[in-house]
Amino acid sequence: MIEDDAAFYRLLREKDPTALQKIVETHADRLLRGAFFLCRNEPDAQDLVHDTFCQAFRALPNFHGDSSVYCWLYGILRNVFLNRSRGDRRFYSVLSDNRAAWLNPDNTAGGAEAREDPGLEEMIGGMPPRHREIIHLRYGEGLKIREISEILGVSSGTVKSRLFHATRKLKKDLLRQPGSGLGLDQEKSHDV
Repeated sequence: MIEDDAAFYRLLREKDPTALQKIVETHADRLLRGAFFLCRNEPDAQDLVHDTFCQAFRALPNFHGDSSVYCWLYGILRNVFLNRSRGDRRFYSVLSDNRAAWLNPDNTAGGAEAREDPGLEEMIGGMPPRHREIIHLRYGEGLKIREISEILGVSSGTVKSRLFHATRKLKKDLLRQPGSGLGLDQEKSHDV
């Protein structure tokens, strides 16, 4: 067993098999959810996570523990995704309805459908990748603005701005849904 963070980081940099196994066991599922949220395709998400761990293990000597291991890994995952997506637009494929429950970390048979909102998943899926990613990191992963800023390599103000615009769009889309009972479907008459 590894006593403290300093010992863990030392073993990690030395590529100790116990530390490597711990990092995979601890972060693989969470990275897979993040990868799926980015590329929205399960096989591609698995490939992204695999490539992320391969690059991370090669870069271990450069990891000094300045950020959390997850933030560091997610930064690598994001770079792998961005490098792939520059030349391969299939990463922006449409989210199929049967994949929404897969995103839920508490997924148990029978109860996931009641907790999931496919309309919300479709709305998030239709957002630009930078807004989709902000929503995932803030609300899906529960990261702080500072951590998101470090991962994305942008200022905290940029994170806050993207988060504001993404949540505003989501609220607007949710309120415009037929049957929401909020009467925003008639808002179009004011646009004339």
